[in-house]
Amino acid sequence: MTTYRLTPRNDRALTTLLDRQDGLITWQQARRQLSDKAVRHRVRTGRWRRVHHGLYLTRADDTDRQRLWTASLAAGHGHPAPLAGVTALRQFGLDGGLLPGDAPVHVLVPAGRPARHTPPDVLVHRTRRLSSVDVCPTAAPPCTTAARALVDAVEWAADGLEAMIVLGAVHHQQLVSSAQVRPVLARLPRLARRALIEETVFDGDWDLPRVT
Repeated sequence: MTTYRLTPRNDRALTTLLDRQDGLITWQQARRQLSDKAVRHRVRTGRWRRVHHGLYLTRADDTDRQRLWTASLAAGHGHPAPLAGVTALRQFGLDGGLLPGDAPVHVLVPAGRPARHTPPDVLVHRTRRLSSVDVCPTAAPPCTTAARALVDAVEWAADGLEAMIVLGAVHHQQLVSSAQVRPVLARLPRLARRALIEETVFDGDWDLPRVT
């Protein structure tokens, strides 16, 4: 009878990864610690449940964070892709009551990454300008910085009204400073709503506490 025993080192690495990713794991990640046969055995016996192409849930619970991890991993080709736009801003505490609800989940990937099928509630945006300074190093699931998320959310807004609502909500909660936004704009020279962002964020009142 074949057994699928992990070495202590691999066991720790797998446990740490699953804890960080709320029980989700991609095929590529699993294969770094397990054999092909071991992964398929876990799926076949029901220990792991396939939730998307090449993506598995190893726990029985179902949480909002798992939904975000699913979006990140499904769009990332074996590696987590950062949540972005309004989705990322919500991870920093944005409470935009006038903004769309839970769907879609916005994810940002490099322009050169091959396209792949993602869950229906995931909206993948592509960019030629995404560096390590645009990604929050401590967030789980990973997401862009609040400043990059603000700029992207305004740029991706359905119309000018929604863009203003995003700016107003972020200003009201003081999630991003004008000093944080400035270098992001410098790295993104082609923005359709650059003027709106600059007029709003650099008007002198942005960093002052909002009077309620």
